[in-house]
Amino acid sequence: MDNDQPDAAALTPAAASPSAPPPPADIPTIPMGLAMPETHRLPTLLTSVQAIAAPRAGGANVSTLGAGLSFVGSARIDGSLTVSGTVQGDIELAGHGSGHVTVTQTGSVVGDIRARNISVLGQTVGTLDAAGGRVSLHDTASVSGRIRYTHLQVNGADLNAQLERVRPEGDGVRADRS
Repeated sequence: MDNDQPDAAALTPAAASPSAPPPPADIPTIPMGLAMPETHRLPTLLTSVQAIAAPRAGGANVSTLGAGLSFVGSARIDGSLTVSGTVQGDIELAGHGSGHVTVTQTGSVVGDIRARNISVLGQTVGTLDAAGGRVSLHDTASVSGRIRYTHLQVNGADLNAQLERVRPEGDGVRADRS
């Protein structure tokens, strides 16, 4: 038969042939017939897939910007956010409900953060606005800019910021600068 199609023997992978030499040890092989590699061995952007799959108690979403990732621009997040990468821009939690922004030791934010609760272990430059909420600065934090808070906790952080205490509504006093 004289057509341009190869016969079935030519389509058989060389590894299936008993006389073919094995591939070099440093080249990974995927056996024929497997549709996908093992997914538990693939790299992911998040350290905890369960945090995205299952919302936090109370139904709030949890978002994570993993270490080594960077984001440029402003973001409005519904729920809570953990920043382990780099953000250049403003972050605002929708509604200021019970959401929490955490900047981890590897995290860096250059811009304003507006949320009910803010924890910093990494570096921030800009305004931390948690009026009516809590700001926690840990010993590994480096914070420059302005902090608006109702409750402030500083545990040995490198702090170079203007502090503005915002009293809870109904207190009779609007703000007290310290």
